[in-house]
Amino acid sequence: MRTWVRWFVRMAMLGLAAREGSAQVRPDSTKRDSVAAAVPDSAAADSVMRARILARTDSVQKAILADTLKAPMARFEAPTGGEVTERLRFTGNAILATGALNLADLLDRVPGVTTMRSGWIPGLHAASFNGDPGRIRIFLDGIEMDGIEPRNGGALDLTDIQLWTLDEVVIERAPGEVRVWLRTSTVIKTTPYTRVDIFTGDLNTNGFRGLFARRWRNGFLLQLGGQQVATQTGRVSAFGAPAGGTTSQRLRGDGTIQGFMARTGWARGRLSVDAFASSVSRDRDAHTPRPDFDSLPGFKGGRREGYLRFGFGDTTRGFWTQALTGALRTRQEGDSAAAAVSTSPPTDSTAVAAPLDTIRSQTQHLIAVGYRGARWSVSVANRARPINGALRHAPVVRAGATVWKVEVGGYSERNGRDSTDRTDLFARVRPLSWLTLTAGRSSRAPDDTTGRPETSTLRTEAAVRLRTVWIGGGVLRDAARMYANPVLIGAPVATLTSRASQGLLISAHGRLYKDVHLDVQALRWDDAQYSRPKTQLRVELALLSEWRRRFPKGEFSINARLLYDRRGGVPFFYGVANGEAIVRITEPAQVATGLLELRIQRATLFYQYRNLTGGQYEQIRGITMPPAVQMYGVRWEFWN
Repeated sequence: MRTWVRWFVRMAMLGLAAREGSAQVRPDSTKRDSVAAAVPDSAAADSVMRARILARTDSVQKAILADTLKAPMARFEAPTGGEVTERLRFTGNAILATGALNLADLLDRVPGVTTMRSGWIPGLHAASFNGDPGRIRIFLDGIEMDGIEPRNGGALDLTDIQLWTLDEVVIERAPGEVRVWLRTSTVIKTTPYTRVDIFTGDLNTNGFRGLFARRWRNGFLLQLGGQQVATQTGRVSAFGAPAGGTTSQRLRGDGTIQGFMARTGWARGRLSVDAFASSVSRDRDAHTPRPDFDSLPGFKGGRREGYLRFGFGDTTRGFWTQALTGALRTRQEGDSAAAAVSTSPPTDSTAVAAPLDTIRSQTQHLIAVGYRGARWSVSVANRARPINGALRHAPVVRAGATVWKVEVGGYSERNGRDSTDRTDLFARVRPLSWLTLTAGRSSRAPDDTTGRPETSTLRTEAAVRLRTVWIGGGVLRDAARMYANPVLIGAPVATLTSRASQGLLISAHGRLYKDVHLDVQALRWDDAQYSRPKTQLRVELALLSEWRRRFPKGEFSINARLLYDRRGGVPFFYGVANGEAIVRITEPAQVATGLLELRIQRATLFYQYRNLTGGQYEQIRGITMPPAVQMYGVRWEFWN
């Protein structure tokens, strides 16, 4: 109680002292000019403060405007349905996050696709579906990427396809063929975007990529990018030196790849106009085979392609239409040893000698219109190519509908580049949440002038969901057919005949446990045939996590994958001697690959170890693939 009293007395005394002090101040003790002088200082301070507030407001407003979303450029219609899950659709950073160096690595995920490689990154990369290279077709924003080089026999060297320029890859697995739909990258933010990729590794691998993109408030777009990749193993041959010289040659198809891309356009609302150009230049040394096998000649050349597009509407909803004009130019520089004999067109039964590739060009024109509703879609397109002085048309119709728990669709193309009519039908039924049934049928009717019979392919599959994993199986029946020999790998030109066969499919796909994912695809045929093994198995175990408990804002993620590929021996046709076919069968191969990626904010550190066991294997008879290869680097994105 005494403490409170003392505190109250002290406070009262302090109050009286303050009042007495204020009463002793004279009214005239403050100078008038001092008050007058303080006014200008206050005004100046206010003006400075006001300027700071305005500057801060302007900076915030500019930041808001810089992050404005603009209308995207037109994109071509992508297929939907036909698969149990979306395991064959890759968007954005997920394309490179798979560890794919080129499209061949993504096609390895498709049952029935057989990839053929001659070496590391600059090497030759090709693929066939059920043995036929012509049954894999690739489209870039709707424009079909034609293999017009006679040395390729109508097929594409997949090394020419640049994955780093893409926003989406959709693999459509029809029973009779595989169609790959590529969509080039585009930005919708007005904030400038920059990406840099730097990597290095074994075999003296060194690579660099750079990409810049910008949208302006008026809807204008500009994108520029470039890539440089080089390998040089240092393995040389003393027998490769010219007579009397000291220079030796490299053995394993080492070389360089240069790629460039440019994209510009304008979009507002549902209307857009854009132009795209891409260039790939390659320089590859010859592949020296094992004794008693054929070598692959060196290659020096490039592929340039581009298009101009007018689009209205969005292919994901409502009415849309597009008109595209594309141009393609290829060149090859080399000696006569690189000349190939091919068919023209590649599916004709009569083989003709083709001169050494120099410069080949072709144009393509496409008009498409369609509508996509909530439960149905339909589109009509016409693809025209001027070939040998005549304009060849290839009309296409695609339709799909969903009724209750049943989804049906169809694709029909008449008189394609290879004079073949195609029809694909599919149905997917989900009577229960844990059960999915799919069925599809493809028919191919070549023109009478080709001398090839009509064929059909049937695929049926069923999958059940056990918690978060879909486990399924099915049957694939392929009728007897005729197709071109893959001359791209150094085999002679020929028209091959396959027998009717049946394959058994087994698959498992989904989240195995928490952030651990599993993908298993297996296919076993009755027997092996040309360019197709009897058995194929691919297993992928992946840890995909953002560790949200520790990093709730998503500034960190981990991507760890272990892949295992196994295939039986693949027979290839290499001509006829003494009335008997020369058949060379590759050794059974198994390859294990490890991948680790760590993303911190916008930077992604990656490390890839291909062929973990270090064993020798081949995918083209006589051409040994490199042993264990490591590659590591960083991908870094900037929004500034």
